[in-house]
This record gives sequence, C-alpha cells and structure tokens, in this order.
Amino acid sequence: MLDRQSRPPLAAVPATDPGHLASLADGNDNASPPGGPAPEVAIGPEADQISWPVRFYIAGVTVVAGGLIWLFARDLSGIDWPALGALTLLAIVFERVGIRIYRDTNVSVGVVALIAIAILYGAPAIVIAAPIVVLAAEAFTPSPWYRRLFNVGSYTLANVATALLFHALAGSGEDVNVWWAIVAAMASVVNYGVNVALVDTAVSLATRQSWLAVWDELDRWLFPYYLVFGLLGLALAAAHMAIGMAGILAFVAPPLMMRFAIHEYVAKTEGSVLELKQKNVELKAAYNDIMQITRQLSETYDGTLEALVLALDARDRETKGHSLRVTKYMMMMADSMGIEEGTQEWVDMQRGALLHDVGKIGVADAILHKPGPLTPDEWGFMKRHPDIGHDMLHDIPFLTGAAEIVHCHHERYDGKGYPRGLAREDVPLGARIFAIADAFDAMTSDRPYRQAMRPELARWEVIRNSGTQFDPRVVQAFLEVFDEIVIERNRSHEEDAREHEQAAA
Repeated sequence: MLDRQSRPPLAAVPATDPGHLASLADGNDNASPPGGPAPEVAIGPEADQISWPVRFYIAGVTVVAGGLIWLFARDLSGIDWPALGALTLLAIVFERVGIRIYRDTNVSVGVVALIAIAILYGAPAIVIAAPIVVLAAEAFTPSPWYRRLFNVGSYTLANVATALLFHALAGSGEDVNVWWAIVAAMASVVNYGVNVALVDTAVSLATRQSWLAVWDELDRWLFPYYLVFGLLGLALAAAHMAIGMAGILAFVAPPLMMRFAIHEYVAKTEGSVLELKQKNVELKAAYNDIMQITRQLSETYDGTLEALVLALDARDRETKGHSLRVTKYMMMMADSMGIEEGTQEWVDMQRGALLHDVGKIGVADAILHKPGPLTPDEWGFMKRHPDIGHDMLHDIPFLTGAAEIVHCHHERYDGKGYPRGLAREDVPLGARIFAIADAFDAMTSDRPYRQAMRPELARWEVIRNSGTQFDPRVVQAFLEVFDEIVIERNRSHEEDAREHEQAAA
C-alpha cells in the first residue's frame, strides 16, 4: 500500500546517530524497493544505531505477530490453495509496481488482494500470505533484517485485524450484499488504523516527534484511499466467488489502470511539488538567516545601550552602577510575574530600566550635583527629566516601548507621582515594577547625606508603601525574589568596593 522510504523528518537524521532510526533512502532511489506493503518505517543500515525503546517496540510487534501466525496457521482447512497462491502473487505484483511519489513515498495497491484474501479465507490464510508479500516485495533490496522483521509484524497484525473484523460482522455466507460492502469499508478503516498506529509509533519513537505530528504529516491523507481499496478488495473477492480463478485474472485490469492513472497524475504534478518543497527549504534557510541577523542586531543594540548607561552613571559618581543594578532587580521581579524572557515586553522593560535616567542629560550639572536641597524652581526642572528622556527615545523604533517606561518611571500607584500623575493600571506594568527596584536600590546604597539602609529594613519600607507608592501585585513579586535581589545587591556593591580600592591604590 504505502512504502515510506525517505520522509524529510527521517532523512534529516544522520545514519550515525545511535538514538534514532535513520532513513535508508538518502536521495538514492536504488536504496529502496520499487513498491512496499503498507506504511513502513525507514530504518537505518546498522542494528546498533537503533535506540533501545525502538528495539523493544520492534521486538514486541514481532512477538505478537508471531503469536498470531502460530495461532491461526494451525487451522488451514477449507482454503483454496491455487486461489490463495494467485491472490498472493497478485498482491506481490501490485507491491512491486508501486509508484514513487515526490521522492519520499511509494504507493501501491497490494492491500486490495490481501483484503480479498481476508474476506475469502479469514485470518488463517492472511497469516500465511501477508509475510510472504512483505518478504517478496523487499526481495533483492538492501533492507536490514530488523526492518523486514518489523514490516512483517506490522503488516500481519493489520491484515489479521481486517480479517477478524470482517468475519465477525459479515459471517461466512456466500451472497455478496450491501452489508458486506459496509463491513468491507469498516475493515479497511481498521486496516488503516492498525497499520498507521504501528508505523507512526515507530517513527515517533525514532524521531522523538509527537505521534499526532507524525500522523498529520505522513498518513492523514491516506484514509480515503483505504476506503476505496477495501471496496476493491470486496469486488475482487466477489469476482472469485462468482467465476473462480478467471475472476481473479479479470480483476487485474482495474487496479493496474488505477496505478497508471496515479502515475500520470504524479508525473504531471511532481515538478511543481518538488519545486514547492525546494522553495520551502529556501524560505526556512532565509528565515534562520534573518533570525540570526536579528539576534546579532539585538546584541549590538544592548551593548550600545549599556555603554551609554555606564557613561550616564559616570556623570553622577554617587549613583555609579545604579542603572545596571536596578535593571537586574526589575527583571527578577518580571520573571516572577510571568513575563517571558526574550519577548518584546521583556526587552522593553530591560531597555527602559537601563535608560530610565537618560533624560538627565538635559539637566544642568549645577542642579544634578547640588550638595544641598533644591529650590522649587530647581526641583521643577529636575522633574522634567522623564519628559526629556521620553522625547529622546520615542521616535527610535526599537526603543518605543522603552520610552514609555522612561516616561513613567516616577509615577506612583496612588497617582501622586510625576510628570503626569498617572495611577494604578494607567501606569505601565514595567514602570510599576521599576518603581520598587529603583526605591530598593536607592534605600540600600550609600549617599553623602546618609548611609545605606539594611535590605531587611528596605523590604519593610516597600511593604509599608504597598497600595500607595507601589502596586501590591508587584510588591508580592518583590517578596518572592527578595533573597535573590539581596544576593545580587551584595555582589554588585562588593565589586564596586574593590574597584574603588584599586583606584585609590
């Protein structure tokens, strides 16, 4: 029926990979038989290249099939051996003249003759015919012994299930009727189900893909063909019941005509299909190149931003390292709140935290470094730095999202912040997270006018201001990662102290 030799997921697996089943056909048509029985898995050339789960699976299928052969082959009475031989030979011929479809699939109609055998003689004849058809179809090919073993087992199980279902529902009468046609269609569905289940499980184990993904790619399209083959098998059985051996010989023409029609269709469409496959490969390669360039650009952007931030921090010696620390604290809380790393939201938060004070470029040094309290006018000018930062960034495409955080990083949850007095959900989430990271770093860092607060006291201040200055939901995230933040805070301050000692020396 279908001989799968070089499906892309399997062909992509190198033959030296011991954890997978590798494809026999790696672009060489001579590596696969001209036709094959049912869906079969393409297995690599060396037995020691198969993973243990696949080995156990092949052994299990083989043992069950062997048990069925032993069980049913003991009762071969009432079989018309010349007719069985003719039908078996017909199945072999149909398999050997299968059609290679788009380089990776062989389609044949050998299952038609086997369904006829199942209808006429039941499971005892099938357990003889099915293994013979498989072995004859793969004769004179380099197929490994364990692949032949698996194909014999899976083909036998599928066709035995077909025979058992048909005789259980249709009985053993000699009058072909509508009910027989219905049962034959049902039996062909069972043949499809068992065959596909066995083969796709092997492929799933070999390639570590999900079973449904394997079925969707390889076998979903086969279902209607099995229905047709089931009815053709019934017609072949009916022809033999009506006129004996002559009916079998007369029935050779329809399947061969069907084979010819499929071949003509494939010949006309193969070029287009293969061209589409090649275009798909090229598109995937282009997509991977674009993604790699995007990652490189992102790394360049981030490196440039960090250099800018270090320059900004150097301008204000009292807050050296502040932007990098605050960014790390913020991303710890963002991760705790379920913000996925690498997403646009994550990147915007990270860049917004790094650049939160970029607007201070527009603040005069006399104000920025004034040792005493600011006058109302000076404080009003200082409070303009979020607007200045936003104006600097919002027209830069890759910093648009970050600009919103820069604009809102001094807003408060209760609406008493600046520059716009936003409250609650109107404040971007990144800005609400930043508010806690910024406050914690400010409280736990030394300033000329005060010493750093112990982290535990700063933690209490954050809790105390939950619902007013800070978003309670973000406060909860802060508490969940507090220990990690303290570790990062201690590490950063120790590095700054060492750098200061080295500079002094």
